This record gives sequence, C-alpha cells and structure tokens, in this order.
Amino acid sequence: MDAASQDLEDSNTEEEWMELDDFLMSEAVSDKTMSLDMLDGYMTAIVVGPTSLPATSWYPGIWGDREEDAPAFASMEEAKRIMGLIIGHYNGIIRSIELDPDTHAPFFDYYQDESGEHVDGELWAYGFMRGLDLNRQDWQALFDDPRGLEWMEPIRLLGSEELSEEEYARMDIPEEREKLTLQIPDCLAAIYRFWLPYREAIRELDLARTYQREHPKIGRNDPCPCGSGKKFKKCCGKASILH
Repeated sequence: MDAASQDLEDSNTEEEWMELDDFLMSEAVSDKTMSLDMLDGYMTAIVVGPTSLPATSWYPGIWGDREEDAPAFASMEEAKRIMGLIIGHYNGIIRSIELDPDTHAPFFDYYQDESGEHVDGELWAYGFMRGLDLNRQDWQALFDDPRGLEWMEPIRLLGSEELSEEEYARMDIPEEREKLTLQIPDCLAAIYRFWLPYREAIRELDLARTYQREHPKIGRNDPCPCGSGKKFKKCCGKASILH
C-alpha cells in the first residue's frame, strides 16, 4: 500500500477526481471524512515535508479519528477502487511538485457570489495542518527558521485551530481568507525547497542501508569477490591492492 511503490504516471484524471469527490461526499462516509480540498492539503504536507511517511500511517486519518468513522464500502472492489483513487491523487501531487514546485496548483475551493468567483483555502490549509501533525517533531527546523515561520503563516492562519481572538475575527472575513489563500502556492514551493536537501540525504541513507543489507560484509577469510580465487585478506582486503 506504500504510495512510493506506485507508478507516478498513475495520477488521477479529472473524471477520477470527480469520482473520488463524490465518494468523499457520499453517505458511505462519516461527517468526519475529509473533503477533496482538505485531502489535497493533507497529502501535500506529507509530500513536501521533511520525512516520507508510509500510506499505512496517513490513510486511516482521511476518514476520521474514531473506529466507527471508517467508510462503509459496498464491496472489496469499491474499497480497492477508492484506495487507488486516493493513491493516484497522492502520486499526482508528487509528480506536479517534483516537476516544478513553482507551478504546482493546490486543490482549493472556489465559490461564486455577486462580485464574481473567489478562492478559499481554509479547508485545504486545515488538511495541511493535519498532515503536518503526523510528524510535527520532524518539522522543527522549519519552525526555528524565521523564513519558515513566514512561509507557514498563511497556512497556519487558515488551518490552525489555535488562533487568537483577533486572528479568528480576521479569518471570518472572506477577503482576508482569499488574500492568504493566494499566498500559499509560493509559500508551498519555498517549504518544499527548504526540505529538499534533507529528504535527499535521507533517501541516500536509505539507499546505503539497502546496499548494506544486499551486500553483507565480507569476512577476511572469505573468497575475494573480485574473482581472483584468493582469500579476501590476501587480495582486495589489503589496502595496497586494487582490482
């Protein structure tokens, strides 16, 4: 179920987004289930953050915190289908951000009123904060950096449940929410770039550990892997001899 093992080309089409959105809004799920924009924010935090998380650690949180919040799938086939759509959306986020973080478009909510179309990232930001909470301790370096606090500010104001009275009043104003929402894409690209060297270092370490498991240490009395027929200690095990 680890999304990292999936083909990143398997990102969702617009029709599949609609199919997933319909299920997330259906009677098969509890009122604690994330909406599609909240889910997008949730998974984006996992993608851009400092450490990779297996899907088993974040998938259950989509539906709610309680056991009874689990979705009532009509069949095993439907369960697999919805899981596939969620993983497909997750892979689409990875692909988009890795291709160009500056052009990645978060899945915000749009609405119409008499003055025209508006964007509101409140639910997206709430989902992002939920995703961040999965490994909050790993984010500390960003919180300790003044630039990091600046990048997180629009997301925090829109998505945190721990605001001052003044901040809550500000978030009640649609124009304020829209202004903050429009700042998120640039902030998101900066957060991704902040953590990128760290994520690459972790990836290199994981590769090294995998290599060590697949290539166990050679004993000094074992045959040398170079094929000379000599013992390792008499061949490549001697620092002065190279093959």
